[in-house]
Amino acid sequence: MKSFLKKLTLVTICIAMFASLTGCYTAVKPDKDPKKLVQDVKRTNQIKKEKDLITGEVYIRDNRVTATMVFKDDISKEESKKLIDKYVEALKKEYKGMKINVQAVQKDKSIANINVNK
Repeated sequence: MKSFLKKLTLVTICIAMFASLTGCYTAVKPDKDPKKLVQDVKRTNQIKKEKDLITGEVYIRDNRVTATMVFKDDISKEESKKLIDKYVEALKKEYKGMKINVQAVQKDKSIANINVNK
């Protein structure tokens, strides 16, 4: 019986770790009013925690997802591109069938304005 409990505990821990690493995430639904702006709070908080960013947001309006990112001045183009691509791919998976726009700024200049149509 102890062996079974140990295995069950180990499996439970593995599942919990996998779920936390893959980031079980549910997309935010747009509001019925197409003029109303809805913030994806979980994704916004995730972006704000990125060490390469000063700030960022994700919001939904009229079947369009917009993500904004403000990079720190000392971040290289390669690093910023990786982070931008990471969020473009994540948003494409979460918001299938919606238009996606990811905008990034560094040193008061636009470094990315990526549009993904449905």
